[in-house]
Amino acid sequence: MTTYYGRFPVNSLRLLLVPVDGGRIRGGTTWGYRGAAIRIPLGRDSSEDGLRRDWVMVHEMVHTALPDMPDRYAWLSEGLAVYVEPVARVQAGDLTAREIWQAMMRDMPKGLPQAGDQGLDNTGTWGRKYWGGAMFCLLADIEIRKATDNRLGLQDAMRGVLAAGGNHEQDWSIERILATADKAVGVDVLTRLHNEMGPKPVTPDLAALWRNLGLKRIGEDIEFDDTAPLAAIRKAITAPPAR
Repeated sequence: MTTYYGRFPVNSLRLLLVPVDGGRIRGGTTWGYRGAAIRIPLGRDSSEDGLRRDWVMVHEMVHTALPDMPDRYAWLSEGLAVYVEPVARVQAGDLTAREIWQAMMRDMPKGLPQAGDQGLDNTGTWGRKYWGGAMFCLLADIEIRKATDNRLGLQDAMRGVLAAGGNHEQDWSIERILATADKAVGVDVLTRLHNEMGPKPVTPDLAALWRNLGLKRIGEDIEFDDTAPLAAIRKAITAPPAR
């Protein structure tokens, strides 16, 4: 978390570990009311190695770095957590870039709009809330990097929100969050993308996106093509920040 955001998102965090049966973390919930807090049902038989590999705690901590919003915009909160969690763990040395791009190629289609979809702001299905939101974040990251010659990305935008006082202990509108993030990187990518994807369904060509990023599926594995048009952007997304 500190690697991705430059500092921990809140000054203090209350962590409630609730013992439950089993050998793993069984979900999590984050609140910002009266101070940031995370509740984790933790399996009594969990192993140290299993906990080190688990994604839930990082996912929940990402929530602490975003102001609270109305439920209609839960896709941004959940999508950001789905997207940032693995990237942050690669930057911290806990996962490999190959692992997370493989997972994105496998799971990102779950976020595509289905029949009857009315855009991210108006469709509360699980797939759209989590993976549709993650897709928004990936597209935003790429577009910010295109517009800034790969100098800045979504990471810089979200650091800007945090620097402006926006964390989960605050209530902000989605417009304020996105405008603050855009200001941090000097381009209006997030606001523009929300105007496109929020009110109506948008179906990105994921096959073309993976190809341009230099990602090719080989059975259950993937292969990197570093000559692809967006290969440098792919590498930059998971590279540890210089600052």
